[in-house]
Amino acid sequence: IRWGNTLTDDKFPEEKYDYMLSNPPFGVDWKKDKQKILDDTSGRFNKDTLPTTRDGALLFLLHMISKMKSPTEGGSSIAIVFNGSPGFNGDAGSGESEIRKFLLENDLIDAIIGLPKDLFYNTNIATYVWIVKNVKKKDRKGKIQLINAIDFYEKMRKSLGKKTKYISKDQIQKISDI
Repeated sequence: IRWGNTLTDDKFPEEKYDYMLSNPPFGVDWKKDKQKILDDTSGRFNKDTLPTTRDGALLFLLHMISKMKSPTEGGSSIAIVFNGSPGFNGDAGSGESEIRKFLLENDLIDAIIGLPKDLFYNTNIATYVWIVKNVKKKDRKGKIQLINAIDFYEKMRKSLGKKTKYISKDQIQKISDI
C-alpha cells in the first residue's frame, strides 16, 4: 500500500495483476483532478472517452483495466462495486457511453450482479458488482451474465448507519454457483 491518489498518481505504474477488487466512492466529483487526468500519459485514460466530472467511478475501472495482464499472460479478473450510474448515465456518444461501448466491443464484462439495498454503511442505494475479465471461458464468450441477487440477504441484528443487511456465507456461495 502506498498513500496517494490512484487516479492522478499511479504508485505502481509497471505492475499488472491477476485479480483486482475495488469499491470506489460513488458520485465523487473529480473536477479538481481533471487537468492531471487529461495530462496523464500512461495510457490509462483516453481524453476523448472520459466520464463527466460528476462521477469518477468509471475512472477507477479504466485504471484497473490498464493493470490487467494480457491474455497471453493468463489475463486478469476485476470485481468492482458500482451504484447504478456507470451502467446508465451518459447520453449516446458521451464518455460514459463510449466506455461502456469499449467494454462491450472488447467482451470484457463477464457478469453484473445486482445486490440488495442497505448493504453499505453510508448509503442505501442499489449497488452492483461488475465482473470484468479479459479471458473468458469458451461458453461465456460474447455473453454477459446478469444476476439478480437483491433478495440474497439477512437482516442485521443492529444497524450500522444505513447498513441494515448482510449477505451470509451460504448466500455468497449461491451467488457464486449461479
